[in-house]
Amino acid sequence: MRAGALAALTVTAALIAAPTASASAESFCGELGGAWNGRYCHTSVQHERNAVRDIKVAIPAELVDDPVAGPAVRHYLATLVESWRSVGVRMVADSFGEANYQIFRHGPAMSVVYRETYHADGPDFNNAYRTFTFDMSRGTELQLADLVKPGVDPLTAIPPLAHPFIVDALDAAPPPHQPGSYPFVSDRWTPDKVYSGGYKAWALTADELIIYMPDYPVARDSPTDFTPGIMQWSMDGGTVQAHIPLTALSPILRPEFGGL
Repeated sequence: MRAGALAALTVTAALIAAPTASASAESFCGELGGAWNGRYCHTSVQHERNAVRDIKVAIPAELVDDPVAGPAVRHYLATLVESWRSVGVRMVADSFGEANYQIFRHGPAMSVVYRETYHADGPDFNNAYRTFTFDMSRGTELQLADLVKPGVDPLTAIPPLAHPFIVDALDAAPPPHQPGSYPFVSDRWTPDKVYSGGYKAWALTADELIIYMPDYPVARDSPTDFTPGIMQWSMDGGTVQAHIPLTALSPILRPEFGGL
């Protein structure tokens, strides 16, 4: 009887807790001026010429009220929706913006990865990545430098250790191309080069560091005279996604992230 009562209490608690997160997400969606369908907050804005921008953002209901991750996620989504709404009122053709997320965990660390897909002008849509990593036990947001040992510059130390995995990602990146051909050559994707996005978009998983390059669409390589007489490439956000095993980075990582 005692075990049965405990199980009943556990189920009851779960049923009570679930609607709270959903209600918080729905309430936050209302603050964004949208309608909540259980996963997405949906709204739209119309230009005076009747062009419509459709806006849809996924809200992580489990994080909306979280004291560590909640404020950053809320601020990001509110800023994103407002930005897309302000652009939408100037569009003369129908357009859209959609944001989806993934959550990764590594011990007490949690990474939230948002992929923004949007259409503004031209025949194709664009992608961008906005990432957050939190130490849920300490209540802080982590930067890439927080993963490595004191005194180590991650933008200098990661590239040589990650090189073979970045090359693999470059070779696999769209569109299909000859491995090692420009612009998918590793020296154009180091953190000081525009295609890499400066390693601003990254996530920590159970056993990998993922770097999304670039974080936002890049119009052209820089410097522009790198390949004189050769077509300049634009690069969509997240074209190259390097999955770097933490074991490969262990010499520079702090112990809690797999360091030696």
